[in-house]
Amino acid sequence: MINLIDFTDISVAIIKRTFKGRFRLAALTGRSGIFRRIVDRLFFEGDDIQVIPRNASIEINRSIPGAQGTVVPSDVLREMIGRSKYIFRMDFCICRESSGCSRYPRDLGCIFLGRGAARISDKVGSLISAREALEHIDRCQEAGLVHIIGRNRIDSVWLNTGPHDELLSICNCCECCCLWRMTPYLHEDITSITPMEGARMLVDGERCTGCGACEEICFTGAIRAGDGIEHDRDRCLVCGRCAERCPGKALRVVVDPEAVDEAIGRVEVLVDVES
Repeated sequence: MINLIDFTDISVAIIKRTFKGRFRLAALTGRSGIFRRIVDRLFFEGDDIQVIPRNASIEINRSIPGAQGTVVPSDVLREMIGRSKYIFRMDFCICRESSGCSRYPRDLGCIFLGRGAARISDKVGSLISAREALEHIDRCQEAGLVHIIGRNRIDSVWLNTGPHDELLSICNCCECCCLWRMTPYLHEDITSITPMEGARMLVDGERCTGCGACEEICFTGAIRAGDGIEHDRDRCLVCGRCAERCPGKALRVVVDPEAVDEAIGRVEVLVDVES
């Protein structure tokens, strides 16, 4: 029997071979306006991606009268998963596979929602139920991964899903392999990934012990520790990893009471996941 090679096979092979060169390509967007416009048009145009703080990192939640439990950042994902007609789970994380990750599970892949999810090749995963998707999200939280959610043109391109406004991506990222580690190298005009609405980092330099744990875990290079803390708010995506790791509690993630509702409002208009 002849084994046919489809578009996804080619995409996966190309990504694995070129993934580590993403920093060099990202840096070129700052040196050539023509190259920047081409890259933006092909891979980032129309993107809107939010980083969801890890539940364990936040200091301020809100309790809703009549609701069961406390609202947490990952409820943004739960809400969109609950609404979605199509839910696709990848069998692997393309970033961790391409990087040969040894710190985090490679089998905790992305989840995709919307009509585009129904067009993804079954060679890389399968359609699943909302319950299975929520269990997957919980496993990712337990593994220490950070969720990002939004419309990501790169995914619609490499997965060949059609119009990019028909695919909503939920990625589960690690600090060592994430595609978006290239963010500091991209030109400032390419700003498709941002912190979650209503989430911010608070820094108390007097409590810093200079251990460097925050610096090691930050994947955008937004923080430096030594004689106090240097925090670059423009680079910080408020993922919460540093706040979890800080032994002196010098870093705190604060989430506004309306943050989850605002984040859902921002996501729900990007892709119609219900039809």
